Amino acid sequence: MSFTENRLELIRDLLRQKQRVLVKDLVEQLGVSQESIRRDLRELETEGFARRVYGGAVLDRQESDQPFADRLRVGAREKARIGEAAAKLVADGMKIFVDEGTTALACLKYLESRKDLTIVTHSLAVAAHFYYLPTPSVRVLGGRLRADYQATFGPETMVAIKDHYFDLAIVAISAVHAERGFMDYGEDEAIVRRVARNQAKRSVIVADSSKFGRLGSIHTFGLGDVDAVITGGALTKDFTDRFRQLNVDIIHA
Repeated sequence: MSFTENRLELIRDLLRQKQRVLVKDLVEQLGVSQESIRRDLRELETEGFARRVYGGAVLDRQESDQPFADRLRVGAREKARIGEAAAKLVADGMKIFVDEGTTALACLKYLESRKDLTIVTHSLAVAAHFYYLPTPSVRVLGGRLRADYQATFGPETMVAIKDHYFDLAIVAISAVHAERGFMDYGEDEAIVRRVARNQAKRSVIVADSSKFGRLGSIHTFGLGDVDAVITGGALTKDFTDRFRQLNVDIIHA
């Protein structure tokens, strides 16, 4: 085993034990330069083991691998702020698409008072939220049910969604990478999100701070392919600069 491979394995062990490592600590512990440690962390991120964050890296446990109920609790306060900010973009009389992601679901309680609102979704959780409420009008897209997402997917869903045009699409995402754009871990959700964005006059990504810097397995669309991004945390300079260059609004919740 080479020196680099041995160092990578040591970092993996530390991440398994502590869930998080800092560049400065690794420099002292392993006796190498910051540049070497940053290269190691990039390598671990590329292989899907770690996710780089400011000052270091964390063990990458994909939210999509967790049970739906657990995903609802992850970062609940930040998601609530994001949901409230997203709802402010929704006016009376609009027809909107609401994605199945847990961050998108956080906007629902703030939409209950909207008048003449139509929500189109493939999420059973979205529909269930409004089950006992007289408004808004909710239309659920058909397709193959995936219980882990509590949503429908597949060719039938694609045919159904293309029959609709939206004033606004509220789109969730699994990962946001400064170089590779908006990403997902599964093809099903990536396809739905692409089509929903294409059918909307305006599209907004809702993503909590844990999504930024993460590397997914599927490219969903580019950073400049949406109108706005809503997040609850401060973005690093590379993301801020990139979004500004692409004329994408950053909304801090």
